[in-house]
Amino acid sequence: MSQRRHFSFDTKVLMDDIGPYSVITVNVSRHGLGLLSHRLLDIGRNYAIAIAVPDSPRRINAWGTVVYCDSTPDGFQAGVRFLDMDAYSRACIDDLLTSHEGVR
Repeated sequence: MSQRRHFSFDTKVLMDDIGPYSVITVNVSRHGLGLLSHRLLDIGRNYAIAIAVPDSPRRINAWGTVVYCDSTPDGFQAGVRFLDMDAYSRACIDDLLTSHEGVR
């Protein structure tokens, strides 16, 4: 199990049928992230994800697969496992996990 930090970042999920769709990242680890969404994300489906990190000149870009998507009173909570990302995005996640206590 990897270290997980709680955050609240604006994030986009690229959905084939509607284009970029806004969600909120609620936690991040080296291996994946948790999202809050108003739409159901298909379990087992791969999505392109773009995370807007405050105080960073670029965003984290990754491919991930949805491993769970549970209904909540406010929409859906989903878990995404990272499949691939560029070196900058990996370094940005490492920095978030080692230098921040979490952003609320």
